[in-house]
Amino acid sequence: MSLEWYRMPRLVVLNSSAPVLDAARAIESNNIGAVVVQDQGCVTGIVTDRDLTVRVVGQGLDPKTTPLATVMTTPVATLAPTDSQSDAIRLMQQRNIRRIPLVEGGRLVGIVTLDDLLLDETIPLDQVAAVIESQIGEGGPAASLRSPAAQRGAARAQATYGRLRNQLQADARLQTSEQAETALKIVLESLVRRLTPDEAKDLIAQLPSLLQPGLRALLPGPDRQITRQGIEAELSKRLDVAPQRAAEILAVVGAGIAQSVSPGQIEDMRGQLPEELRSILSDAQRYSAPIG
Repeated sequence: MSLEWYRMPRLVVLNSSAPVLDAARAIESNNIGAVVVQDQGCVTGIVTDRDLTVRVVGQGLDPKTTPLATVMTTPVATLAPTDSQSDAIRLMQQRNIRRIPLVEGGRLVGIVTLDDLLLDETIPLDQVAAVIESQIGEGGPAASLRSPAAQRGAARAQATYGRLRNQLQADARLQTSEQAETALKIVLESLVRRLTPDEAKDLIAQLPSLLQPGLRALLPGPDRQITRQGIEAELSKRLDVAPQRAAEILAVVGAGIAQSVSPGQIEDMRGQLPEELRSILSDAQRYSAPIG
C-alpha cells in the first residue's frame, strides 16, 4: 500500500529562523508531535517534542531567542507519496526515527508517523515492534520507560552481541570493535539478502537481538547477484584492506556465524546457497565453542 493516504491539505511548517517557542506553541495547539522546518520551499529539518525537551530545556536555552536551526534534526529522511508503507517502516528502522515527511516534486505534501501505521493496522505488528526495538536499543524515547526486567534483558542482549563482536575482532585480528561490527554486518546482510524470505527470517531469529532489526529491514531475497567475490570486495573497500586479507576476514566471520546459530539452521542455509557461499559457513573449526 502506498503512502498517498498520508497526504495532508494543511501542515504545520516553520522557517529555520523561527524561535523555538513558535514550534512549542504549534505542537501544543495542534496536538502534534513534531514540526517540519522548511526554507525556500525545501524541507531542511524537523523538530520533535522530545527535541524541545532534550535540546532546549535540557541545555538551558532560551526558547524565545533560540532559532529552530540550532535544535532541528538535519538532514531529514523523506519519502514520496508513491512509496510504500513497507518503505516507511524500513526507513524508520534504519534511521531510528518515528516520523517521515512526504515530498513530491521538492514540495512538502504530507507526513507519515509510526503511530499512523500502527493505528491503520496495515503493517504487521512484528515490523512495528522492530522499529520500537531499534529505538530502545539506541537509547531512543522509549528507553527511559523500560522496566528493570527489560533493562536487564537489554543488558544481556548487549553482552551477547558484544561477545560475538569481540571474538570476531580477536580471531580476525582487527584493530577495533567497529571494524568487527562492520565486517559482521556486511557478511550477514549479504547472506540474508541471498536467502529466501522464510529462511532469512529463521536465520535472523537465532542471531543476537541487537542485530535483528537492521536485518529484518533488508529487501527480501533471494538476490542471486550476491557472490563471494562481491562480499570480499565490499569488505576490502569498507575495511581498507587488501583482497587476500578480506578473504581471511570473511572466513573468520563465516565461522562465527556458523557457531552462533544451530547446526540445523546452517544446514538449511547451505541447502539454498551456491557452493562458493556455502563454503563461507564451513570453517567452524576456528572456534572451539559456540558464541552466545
